[in-house]
Amino acid sequence: MLLNSTQVVPRPQLQSQRQSERQDESTLLRCKIVELNRNTVRLIAEAEKLIQESKQLSVRMKSFEDSSTKPK
Repeated sequence: MLLNSTQVVPRPQLQSQRQSERQDESTLLRCKIVELNRNTVRLIAEAEKLIQESKQLSVRMKSFEDSSTKPK
């Protein structure tokens, strides 16, 4: 048994409590990792859209520049 400030906690109970806390922490970390992975997928998808839009704007600007430099 271990003394815990005001009470006596049996060692097996303390070990079980620590194990339960570690499992809770592990579960929380797994959930956070899943959420992080989801957010990463969203960010990659959004980056791909922005890259495509940027390419389209570049083509449009190039077309505009080409048409404005042609003699009239």
